[in-house]
Amino acid sequence: MSEAQALASIVEIASAAPVPAARRPVAPIDSDKSYWHRFTETYERAFASLDRVAFIMEFGVFEGDSVRWLAERFPEAQIVGCDIVPQRPSWPTSKRIGYVQIDQGAEHHLQALFRHFNLQFDLIIEDGSHHPIHQRNCLVTALPRVRPGGLYILEDIHTSHPANAMYQSLGRPGIVGPLHLLLAIEHLQATGATADQAAFERLATHSLFTAEEIAQIFERVQSVEIFHRAVLPLRCYQCGGSSSFDVGTLRCACGTNLYAASDSMTAVIRVRD
Repeated sequence: MSEAQALASIVEIASAAPVPAARRPVAPIDSDKSYWHRFTETYERAFASLDRVAFIMEFGVFEGDSVRWLAERFPEAQIVGCDIVPQRPSWPTSKRIGYVQIDQGAEHHLQALFRHFNLQFDLIIEDGSHHPIHQRNCLVTALPRVRPGGLYILEDIHTSHPANAMYQSLGRPGIVGPLHLLLAIEHLQATGATADQAAFERLATHSLFTAEEIAQIFERVQSVEIFHRAVLPLRCYQCGGSSSFDVGTLRCACGTNLYAASDSMTAVIRVRD
């Protein structure tokens, strides 16, 4: 299927009128969202404030577990899964679910994707490559496509932490990435500090974002909650699911660090009404 055909098919499934979503408890999810990062409790608290969920987009399908969970949690929602790889046979399918192959590293791909949608999403989850530049591209392009009062979740934002290898691979120490920007926005809001063009230009001085992009993001954001796992994971993601942990060294029996400073961080952004 060509990119144009795939996009057309998604537009078709997204053409139904919005329908209020039934409230459901967190469905069992065999995903690192739950067993490693333990993000789902934070997400459930955020979901509870949504008055309706009709359209969902998630970047990063992987094995399809998260899309399956979202389909169960929001049984009336149309769901678009976006990934750099073609659709796999193991991914969940239904008349409510469609997939698009897309490269987050190419901004024009993201722009083309959203040009094909004449709608705003209630929920967008960015759980793709986790590379800071790709997270930046999605934040700039996709956040404006979330409806007022909706949610944008930027998962694994710890890749912009100074101790993280992905951030270090940028080769630009101290550069403002997605984590830094959202921390700065939350701080400006919490302290009531002046958020003017001068403040945005200061943030953009050594940044992945321009001052104009920062201003546009700030204008859209009602609140930012950044969750950082402070407990042990339920099981290890590295060795196939072991829960044989050495609490003295905070490592799994396979050697994986269970409590790294630059791991298991997610940002829940509520879009301004």
